[in-house]
Amino acid sequence: MGWKGREPFLLIVNALLIVILAATTPFMMRPDAAGGRVLDLSALRLLLDNYAATFIGAVGMTLVILAGQIDLSVGSALALCAVVAAQVSQMGWPVPLAFLAPILVGTLIGLINGAIVAYGRIHAILVTLGMMTLLRGLVVHLVPAGWVATSDAFKGVGLARPLGVSTSIWIAAAFALVVALAARYTRWGREIYAVGSNPNAAAIVGIRPHRIWFTVLLFNGFAIGLASAVHASRFGVIQNNIGQGFELLLITAVVIGGTSIFGGYGSVGGTLLGVLFLALVRSALIYFRIPALWEQAVYGAFLLFAVGLDIARSRAWARAWRGGTA
Repeated sequence: MGWKGREPFLLIVNALLIVILAATTPFMMRPDAAGGRVLDLSALRLLLDNYAATFIGAVGMTLVILAGQIDLSVGSALALCAVVAAQVSQMGWPVPLAFLAPILVGTLIGLINGAIVAYGRIHAILVTLGMMTLLRGLVVHLVPAGWVATSDAFKGVGLARPLGVSTSIWIAAAFALVVALAARYTRWGREIYAVGSNPNAAAIVGIRPHRIWFTVLLFNGFAIGLASAVHASRFGVIQNNIGQGFELLLITAVVIGGTSIFGGYGSVGGTLLGVLFLALVRSALIYFRIPALWEQAVYGAFLLFAVGLDIARSRAWARAWRGGTA
């Protein structure tokens, strides 16, 4: 979809947050030899680096929600795929294959989720909730020591900075661009919006909603596999509790970014701005020394607020439609 809706507002809000953080905290500012302060973008670059996997995961979740579905297994899937990446890299696999392994595992998880939802006719909430529990137990079983490290060669890829930009950001940016173009200009993208808006109407014009639900959940598994490879290469040490709350973070970012929780409306660009907003909010909480236990509460409040706006917008459209057809 075009650049409209909530995106311009989020762009302004994010810019204001950056200005406020720069003016009131050490974020983006450092002292110089003369006793003044000069601009330093290293903190902003670090923030983007650390959230590269979140950007990727949120883009995948955007397509799922656009199609009118949800995936609660992404946090556990991220953990399992990252563990796989670490273990195969320690086994001496070549770095490209070590990157490919978690992507394949994530795609397999998405395949299973999509097949059960689309062809087993079971609601995605139940399917992915069960998958979340299953995968989390598997992660704990695979990592009894509590953590596992990647190889130095694998971690070196994540820490590399071609042209001064980290590999993680290059991957996230390329992935987001491809998905944004596909959502806007391909038949598959148009069908996702159609199914999310009204699956019954989409079926009347020849679109198969269950096939769309299968493909978006399959693709989301691929996205989580890619995100886990980026995460593992970036941080190098994988704990068996990683990914807890990741599903809330992704869903909140997507909905704050303007994608309707009911499906059919939203954009990848809005989601990216939503992730950046939550990253800046988290930085503000840290700089202003607000206890970490409030982070989830703040995210939950933002999610409820965004859903409330979405409901109000949906009702306004419904009233306008009834008025126009009266």
